[in-house]
Amino acid sequence: MAMNSIQPALRRVARVAVPALALALPLAHAVAQTLPAAFKPTVLHKFGGINNGGAKPAVPPVLAADGRLYGHTFLGATAVAPAFWGQGTVYGLDTTGANHRFELLGSIYQGSTPLVPTADGGFFVAGNGAVPPGGVPWETAGAVFSIKGGKAVALPAPSFKPLGTMALDTAGNLYMGSGESASACGATTTANILWRMNADQSYSKVLNFCDYEEQQGNKQLHLKGGAPVASVWSSKDQALYVLTGVSANGVVDSTLTTDYQGRSVGTLVKLSTAAIEEGVAGKGTLDSSKVELLHTFMRARDGEPTAKGARVVGMVEVGEWLYGTTQFNAPTAGNAMDNRYGGTIWRVKKSDPKSFAVVHYFRGADTVALDGTAQADGNAPSGPLVLAADGNIYGTTATDGSTMNAPKTGLGTPYGAGTLYRIKIGATADHADDSYEVLHRFDMGSEGGSLTGLSAGAVVGGVQKLYGAANAGGNGQPVTTTTSAPGNGTIFSIDVPLPIAAFSQPLTASVATAAVGSTIELSWVTSQANSCSASGAWSGAQQTSASKVPVVLAAEGENSYTLTCSSQNDGQPVTSKVSVQATAVTKPDTGTGGTGSTGNNNSGNNSGNSNGGGGGPLSALLLAPLAVLAWTRRRVSPSSQH
Repeated sequence: MAMNSIQPALRRVARVAVPALALALPLAHAVAQTLPAAFKPTVLHKFGGINNGGAKPAVPPVLAADGRLYGHTFLGATAVAPAFWGQGTVYGLDTTGANHRFELLGSIYQGSTPLVPTADGGFFVAGNGAVPPGGVPWETAGAVFSIKGGKAVALPAPSFKPLGTMALDTAGNLYMGSGESASACGATTTANILWRMNADQSYSKVLNFCDYEEQQGNKQLHLKGGAPVASVWSSKDQALYVLTGVSANGVVDSTLTTDYQGRSVGTLVKLSTAAIEEGVAGKGTLDSSKVELLHTFMRARDGEPTAKGARVVGMVEVGEWLYGTTQFNAPTAGNAMDNRYGGTIWRVKKSDPKSFAVVHYFRGADTVALDGTAQADGNAPSGPLVLAADGNIYGTTATDGSTMNAPKTGLGTPYGAGTLYRIKIGATADHADDSYEVLHRFDMGSEGGSLTGLSAGAVVGGVQKLYGAANAGGNGQPVTTTTSAPGNGTIFSIDVPLPIAAFSQPLTASVATAAVGSTIELSWVTSQANSCSASGAWSGAQQTSASKVPVVLAAEGENSYTLTCSSQNDGQPVTSKVSVQATAVTKPDTGTGGTGSTGNNNSGNNSGNSNGGGGGPLSALLLAPLAVLAWTRRRVSPSSQH
């Protein structure tokens, strides 16, 4: 969903992930190495270990309708499970970190997928189940279970082992894949199939990617993709977007032979609701024209979508766009992921496949960090992404280059605890001004490390909580590297400050002083306000921004006008105030020499009498100019008028 937050920054040519690859890569942005104090995590819980609340959470917790955080751990107890696998737990935790409780997963060994919220307030999770009948101790079967009320309940088991990120549509159907390998297509292959657990908990094949596989001699070319590793359901589009991984060796682009010999490592496809239902009716068979190919991934150019090693890549919908993460891998690494290479963040406009671009390369093969800092900007993006209420994307990396091994030859491997990062969504139509920035570098001892992604929390008081998990560390001992970190992992929260109401132009009046009864004008401009109301010398609801609003000065003296505006994002209301002084109206002197009342009563009779009282309106002083004008006219000769 990956995590978001991408400001204007210097462009640079990104270095390739593999030294032997001489590709011209897209331009990437430099990294703003700001570390805002507001993004320092708060540790809510430190796991106690086996038989003591569990250990090693593999995915972030998710906030439930009951106000508690729920998640699952990789380890919890071994009493009823083979020692090779251990047994995980499901846990519940107050958002304050109090009242932690856990339940063993019963016949389910471990969950491997991020939690998917359901309409009834619970969650779906998938992973490894009990040993199959007649199986050996290290074998497991696929399992899907629901979490509700702090307990895990096993649902009908699938015929495959779910892996990666699942998606739930509006009808209650759950989409998943096995995610392990897309290299083999045969009669018993399950890895290259998109599956659906229907609302009645039966299973259906939605799409068999092997139907589109082509042979190139002894090689396989997966035209539409392979193993589904992450899915996003778009309620707006009523469509499913599926990220797949490919391990096959068919050449998809012969012009990129230096990029792992032109082999695809994954795809992004779109399936409409109609296409999904047609695929289910056809038991996984669907005409290729109904599978919309949005992008084919090349290893060094784009990174590799994967679920290998229980890795979770992120993908999130942002309006008309999708954002996601990949890993990097050496061409010869096979199924083993190589932490020397960093990964990418990518974006694509859903309606325009040509818009695909890499937003950020985490590290190159011949440099510690693409931003040129001594500490790497992060490595191996890991876990779900979050589109926060501020409109930006947040995510985590599993490691960073603050601690590196130093081999005698070759590229060093980063072992730092990991980073919190943000993708700030650009303002331009093509999102070309997206930017990436590191917000926090984790400390393995006090905060935990080997981070597993984020989930979104509630918005309260102009702040949104994000929640995450660290798979290791957190026991308080000073330690730097993920390879020797004591501790069982942590649960943490992060505060994201959100835009709240403010007056960008305070309440102002057109004049400071005016007579009672005059009409004045008030103006103001706010941002991030929901509504405004007037009080004091005026009243009623007002616009959040307005200019030259007429108001009548009703009372003599100071007239105070107050405007209070409520805030978006549950922030505090803001107030602005202005005062205008109202003066008494000055009455003209209309008397005739007596008292004011006598003069006013006789003004009509005395208006033309030059010998009237000295207070008359046409006194001798006022009549003098008229007499001069009359005398001047009489002196004009008749000839001058012709």
